[in-house]
Amino acid sequence: MVDVEGSAVQSRWASHGNWQAMSIVKEMGGSVNSGDAVFLRAHTGAYIDVSGESVQARWAEKGDWQKLIIEKRGGNGPILPNDLICFRAHTGKYVHAQDAVLRAMWNECGDWQSMQIEREVVNAVFSGHSIHLLGHTGKRIEVEGTAVQARWAETGAWQTFTIENYGGRAVFSGDAVFLKSHTGTMLDVQGSAVQAMWNDKGGWQQLHIHKKHGSGAIMPGDSIFLQAHTGNLIDVEGTAVQARWSDKGDWQTLVIEKAANRRLSDSLVTQDAEQDFVSVTLRVFLLLAVMLLSLAAMMLWRRNRHVNCKVQPADCVDLHFIAQSQC
Repeated sequence: MVDVEGSAVQSRWASHGNWQAMSIVKEMGGSVNSGDAVFLRAHTGAYIDVSGESVQARWAEKGDWQKLIIEKRGGNGPILPNDLICFRAHTGKYVHAQDAVLRAMWNECGDWQSMQIEREVVNAVFSGHSIHLLGHTGKRIEVEGTAVQARWAETGAWQTFTIENYGGRAVFSGDAVFLKSHTGTMLDVQGSAVQAMWNDKGGWQQLHIHKKHGSGAIMPGDSIFLQAHTGNLIDVEGTAVQARWSDKGDWQTLVIEKAANRRLSDSLVTQDAEQDFVSVTLRVFLLLAVMLLSLAAMMLWRRNRHVNCKVQPADCVDLHFIAQSQC
């Protein structure tokens, strides 16, 4: 893959991470066709430019040095995902990879100059996503303290992991990944033991994720294997989670699930809080109404007593110390 680090444009790894992600920008917008002038914007915000034979990504400008003509390796028409294409610079030379460095030296669109264009899989599992791992037993892998087991089918906090890869963005089959538990520690493998003891991202914590069937981006619902640094795969037997063998059987098969969106939970909490507020407000209103009715009843009672005092002065003896002015 072509990657950009700083201003250097190279081709060093098969990763599909942030350094490899680029946006194709067409000056007038619309679909991109073979023969169109385009610009390639790197994750740094700079556009790839060609100066002499050198290919770099130095500025956020869209000038002649940054303008590239995109061409299909064979045929014409719209550029589609997985097409083989070439980029022709303003110098008339085509961009190619040589010794992991990109240059523009020749005016032909050959094997060295051809590149495969890939569209990012937006529905894939991305680095930073919260996931669950479902074993063949119907139970999900969980962390309690430092212990890693598979005892329950729940999808709670103990069963939730954050998956991270080195490059960021979508996770692909074959990627090295780390699984962070709800405690903040990473899953690690020591011998055949699987536990979650440290927050380091070292060799013991590194797991290679592989699709059980096919290749490409890891999708929610995929059956996968997690290979430890020992070469063994994580397996589930009963409630025990270990890494004992290199077999790819049922015990080693895990289904990766995307965890429910936290925003949904937050919205439910907000909704509950709003309902509680309405309930409290209603109770306060009713209490005030009762108090006002009680006050009105007391005032009516006192008024009636005052009238009685005037009609029957003898009764005022009983009220002398309570409401002397009424008599």
